[in-house]
Amino acid sequence: MGKALGFVAVAALLFVAPAAWAGCGSDSACKVGKCSSGTCGNCGSDSDCKGHSKCSSGKCGNCGSDSDCGVGKCSSGKCGSCGSDSDCKGGKCSSGKCSNKDDYLK
Repeated sequence: MGKALGFVAVAALLFVAPAAWAGCGSDSACKVGKCSSGTCGNCGSDSDCKGHSKCSSGKCGNCGSDSDCGVGKCSSGKCGSCGSDSDCKGGKCSSGKCSNKDDYLK
């Protein structure tokens, strides 16, 4: 019984650990924004968004013009829209959205 319990504990760690690695543990782990509840992209000011976008309601990703966006164009107050791959600065444009528009949240 002891070996079976040990196996279950190891198996549980294998399933939980990758999910934990996908998040952040500190602000320095975030390309954009601050770390909060294991997720990047949180902010208190525009400078927290590191040129990716503007801060609004505590989240990065907002904009007033295309120049506010580090990835994609500004549409309806959000960054990440595109007309071609070149708008995405490293990502692909698909159905008007950049494939990398939310990379900073991972």
